[in-house]
Amino acid sequence: MTIALIILAVALIAAGIIFCIVPGLPGPVLSYLAMIAYQFTNMQDKFSTSVLLIWGVIAALAFVGDMLVPAAATKKFGGTKAGVWGGIIGTFVGMFAPIPFGVIWGPLVGAIVGDLLGGKRIVGAMKSGFGSFLGFLLATFLKIVVAVWMGMIVMLRIGSNVMDLIS
Repeated sequence: MTIALIILAVALIAAGIIFCIVPGLPGPVLSYLAMIAYQFTNMQDKFSTSVLLIWGVIAALAFVGDMLVPAAATKKFGGTKAGVWGGIIGTFVGMFAPIPFGVIWGPLVGAIVGDLLGGKRIVGAMKSGFGSFLGFLLATFLKIVVAVWMGMIVMLRIGSNVMDLIS
């Protein structure tokens, strides 16, 4: 059972890092689930309850931040409410768009179209679209950092326990 849980933990880490690229998918949450899977192994070196709680909160904040950061960046760059909603809608449409890099183009185009529909001129709409794009990049970067960090912690625990078993 321990081997299956270790394989599950490693798979969750890999999926968590990959899922960080797509907005709205819970990459850090999957990496956190790897920590939980590790807890159920027969390994002696478990995580403390406080460590699990802290990382759970960090994973949740990263997931929520993935939704809020692009909207806040759009607003910061002068976007209207319509531009913020356009960026949010564009993000989700971009995930399913057949064009390459739809995930990247979606927030940018969505915020621009939203602001144009909201009455902004093209220069202002482009500025808020750029803010939405920067917010998407920042949120993605933060999710990747959290997922990789948690993954490294779990992999170090797994590695040290496997080395103990070997020697």
